[in-house]
Formats: sequence, C-alpha cells, structure tokens
Amino acid sequence: MTIRIRDFSWERDFESIRDFLIEAFRTGKFYRNWIPSMFENMKFGPGGTEYLDEEDENVKIWEDIDESQKAPSRIVAVSIVKPSGECWIHIHPDYTSVEREIVLWIGDRIREMKTDKHDKIEYRFVVNDYNEERIALLSELGFQKSEIEGVNQVRPTDLPVPEYQLPNGYTIRNAVIEKDFLKYQTVQKAVFPHIRIMSKKLLQIYCTASFYHEDLDVVAVDPDGNFAAFCTARLDPVSRIAELEPVGTHPEYRKLGLAKAVICESLMRLEKYRPSAIVILGAAPTEGANRLYESVGFENKGARHIWQKKV
Repeated sequence: MTIRIRDFSWERDFESIRDFLIEAFRTGKFYRNWIPSMFENMKFGPGGTEYLDEEDENVKIWEDIDESQKAPSRIVAVSIVKPSGECWIHIHPDYTSVEREIVLWIGDRIREMKTDKHDKIEYRFVVNDYNEERIALLSELGFQKSEIEGVNQVRPTDLPVPEYQLPNGYTIRNAVIEKDFLKYQTVQKAVFPHIRIMSKKLLQIYCTASFYHEDLDVVAVDPDGNFAAFCTARLDPVSRIAELEPVGTHPEYRKLGLAKAVICESLMRLEKYRPSAIVILGAAPTEGANRLYESVGFENKGARHIWQKKV
C-alpha cells in the first residue's frame, strides 16, 4: 500500500469524492464520515460567505497508489483543515490504519496556517461517541473531549409518516427563493443567530446544488403570510441519502406543533424520491428536540462531541 496526498479541485474532484463517501457509507461503518450533501454544502451552503476557489486548498485527497500502474488510484480518505481550526477526516473503513498519519499531518498543517507563530491555535474534530478507534487515537495524541456538538437521528425509510394538524389559518407550502427571500432570511436568522450573512445571491447559489429540490424546501406560513417554521430535505441524487437540514421554528411561533408539521410534510414529499436513508446528523442535543424527532419516527443513534487540542 502506497498512500499519496494530493490537492483538491472542486470542478475536477467533487464527483469522485461523492463516490468515495457513498462507497464508505455502504461498507457499513455507521455515519463515521459525512454524507455527500454535507460535503457539497461546503460550497453551496447559504449561511456563510460565497465559496472561493482558494478554499479548495483546505481539502486534501489521500489515495492508495498502485506503483505498477496496473490499477487506477483509489481515494481512501479526505481531510479538511480550515484556518479557524475546524478539522475533519473522512476515511474508508478498510484504511483506518492511515488515520494516525493523517491526524499528525493535520497538526503540522495547522502550524503552517498560523499567522502569528506566537499564538496558540486550538484545532477541533467532531467525533461520534461510538467511533472508539478515533477517540482512542485522539486521546493518545493529547486531545481532550469537549462539549457535545449534536445527536445523530436516523429514521427507517419504510416507516409510515404521522399525520399532522396546523393551527387555524396556517398553511404549508414550499419556499420560492426568488419571491420569498426576505421571509426566508428572517425566519432562519431568528433560529440560527450564527448565520451572519444570508444574502439573496447566496440563496440563489444554494438552489443550484445537486441536493436541492424546491419542493422539498418546506415552510409553515402564518395567517399574515410570514414564515413561522421550516424544514429542508437535502437529497443527494446519486446515493439518494436524504438529510433534514435545516429544521427550525421562529421563537414567536413555538409550541404550536409547527416543527412536527413541516417535518412530516417533508417526509411525505420525500416518499416519491424513494430515499435510501433519512437522517439528521448533528441534531440539537436537547430533550425537546429528542422528543420531537422521536414523535415522527427518528431513532437517536448517539451523540457526537468536539475533541480539541492546542498547538
């Protein structure tokens, strides 16, 4: 086995990384890597800033090379290292022996990215609690377990969708970004204050992602036409893995059953696409969120925590 690291180009490599993530998922290691829509969201997500070509440098591809050149190279891992200190490793289950090398390389990479060599940088991985091998490795290398990042919720695809009821005067439909931008922006920023920028241009880019379907971008509308709750089902067109992301209710409209309504409507609309899996990876780790997702058929598969280290 000869492992080579190389640069990433979105235009050249995205489809190959999608295929890699799908293969790793189907091998049976339970959601240890991102699903394809999560990777694609790096470029098309509407909550940050517009993706720049130079951000490709944050991603590296790790390949198993056949030195005899009798077989094509094979992607075995993908690493992502951001200047903020956020790091991810996506690795094929058959190549976990390479994980130590990748973590050590990330440590060196973080040091290279430091603008002030005298300041310490804290780099962080999000790790599922059931990923015992990675936890053991990070512990050995001096990482400390920190706060909970979220919960993995998974719903059987053959489970019937519960019925829902709306308060009088409320309706459900899909959002149309071109005409609904201000309402869409208002409700999402009310739920997720960390979304500093959500411009119309970013949302227009978001709508061009391969996972985006306008009919799966569901909103609950109050009698005055304001958006009160939302649930988007992002559906990868190749694997047909669907994730409900984002989901939320405006603080002024909570305890009306609207979150359950938009989730159930999303699930019903998903049925015609025959999803291979339905997940919420990194769902809010609160009792209320757990009760909500349980009420619509999701199963809590365990939490994930941040593991961090200063260099």
